[in-house]
Amino acid sequence: MGKISIVTDSTAELPEDITKKYNITVVPLKVFFGQEVFLDGVEIKPDIFFQRQVAGEISSTSQPSPAEFVDSYRPLADAGDEIISIHISGQLSGTVQSANLAKTMLNYPDLEVVDSGVTSAGLGLMVLNIARAVQAGLPKSGIMAMIEEMKRDIEVYFMVDSLDYLQRGGRIGKAQAFLGTLLNVKPILSLDGQIHPYEKVRGRSRALARLTSILKEKFGQGSRIQCWVTHGNFPEGMDEVTKGLVENFQCTELLTGRLGPVVGTHTGPGLVGMACLPVRKNNSGGVPFE
Repeated sequence: MGKISIVTDSTAELPEDITKKYNITVVPLKVFFGQEVFLDGVEIKPDIFFQRQVAGEISSTSQPSPAEFVDSYRPLADAGDEIISIHISGQLSGTVQSANLAKTMLNYPDLEVVDSGVTSAGLGLMVLNIARAVQAGLPKSGIMAMIEEMKRDIEVYFMVDSLDYLQRGGRIGKAQAFLGTLLNVKPILSLDGQIHPYEKVRGRSRALARLTSILKEKFGQGSRIQCWVTHGNFPEGMDEVTKGLVENFQCTELLTGRLGPVVGTHTGPGLVGMACLPVRKNNSGGVPFE
């Protein structure tokens, strides 16, 4: 029996130092600008992507093919590894469907395909915790149980400047209820499988402060939490939310990052979002379970 290997997709937006440290396989989605095709995070990086988006260019995306997943799985299967393949919500992308088709094609019994129900910072946070649990020696059964706990407990909220990008890309979900909002009203959305409307707040600053207060309502002020805060093309907003989290919670870990081109295609450049997990005692091991 080989080791446990982790596969995810590029919407996890994991830094290269983390993927190398934990030997995580990342299968990239694709980004299109007209007839130009780029592998997300490989052939196009956030800086260039957002420059083109802000300049008015329109992008689109597509999931990896089943064959691309098979190519990623095969060397791990040949080594006899137990494979955990965790991906962007199946309600936002066909990536999980491609991974499941690849599982059928490969016919490898020690391969688990998981729909995380989230993406971006939420998926990245889950993958990082899984990788640490693998390194700590947790068996696959314990890791699968840990994944279910994280799927239940994770809280994902984000503010967008405009709903236009979500609407254009067909990812708006139930947030379509917020279409046609007044000028300078910023939508706060949540993610639980699909995108849900949470609240409308007037003005950016109030919306950013509201992200922190939502977490106080969910977890309680002063709670111990693990968070990942991300932004589209708005680092000042990310810094403001990060400051609010530090002032109001015991952040055992506070990661920051930037949206990748695939997620940025569907949210636009003005996003600030966060994914948070409670830190508590748990016999399953791993982080954020102590």
